[in-house]
Amino acid sequence: MFRIMFPITSREAQRHIGLFAALFVFQCGLWLHGQTPIIEEPNYTPTLTFDVATIRLAPPPDANFHVSVSSPPHSSRFEATNLPVKTLLQIAYGFDAPVVGAPDWVANTFYDIQARSDEAADARLAKLTTNEVRLEKRNAIRVLLADRLGLKTHLETRNTAIYNLVLAKGGVKLQAAPAPPPPADGEAAPPPPPSDVQTHGTQHGLEFVGSNSSMRAITGILSSMIEAPVADKTGLTGIYNYTLQFGRPWSERDPDSWPSIFTAVQEQLGLKLEATHETVPNLVVDHIAKPSEN
Repeated sequence: MFRIMFPITSREAQRHIGLFAALFVFQCGLWLHGQTPIIEEPNYTPTLTFDVATIRLAPPPDANFHVSVSSPPHSSRFEATNLPVKTLLQIAYGFDAPVVGAPDWVANTFYDIQARSDEAADARLAKLTTNEVRLEKRNAIRVLLADRLGLKTHLETRNTAIYNLVLAKGGVKLQAAPAPPPPADGEAAPPPPPSDVQTHGTQHGLEFVGSNSSMRAITGILSSMIEAPVADKTGLTGIYNYTLQFGRPWSERDPDSWPSIFTAVQEQLGLKLEATHETVPNLVVDHIAKPSEN
């Protein structure tokens, strides 16, 4: 189970969804700890679908608004609270391609989702590789979107505003994560520790505390926060710990508000976001309808 919570008003709720989209990447079985994307396997065809799925309109956001998702990596179960359909689209089709052509409700209407297959499907998933499981679960969500929301999309390359993440003058301020202890004689090396990101919302803005993070994980966070693709051009290949504090719309009137995300990235991480335009794939929504109550 993954959950984030903020003391926010209903008007502010939708502003936090980009944060959730980013953090979801690091926690659920669809993406392995934010380290590597799903690998397409031309010779593998996923077939998983949900046998039972309910999609219900969530109650209006209140002071205890939270977003949560449970998606065990070797189980067909997928559950979400206060999830916008735009985030579900990004889970199903990737976070790198901007979503265009979708109606406003896709981003600002929240749903509670419960979906699962049967025990036989769970047993089959348990025998697959991690990447195959992620392909299977992605397929199940895509089928759910097509069946229940009538989703039709296509990828289209467009000239799009993006940001390149580069090294800033003064040097990198990320901290190299400690290397794991060497294995004992005759033992296999332990797997690398998972990426972890903790976030805290305050009157000053948002604070991210990341550990064991690749540049892929960091660019994923930044992309969701500025709502534009971020390409890693740093050349950094290590695993890092970091703290990033930046202001958000609700903190603008706070005299002690943290700096903008662009300033914070440069001052606190020693990196820089440079705006540019490139031709990149966009996920174009041709048709989508609100799910019926069930």
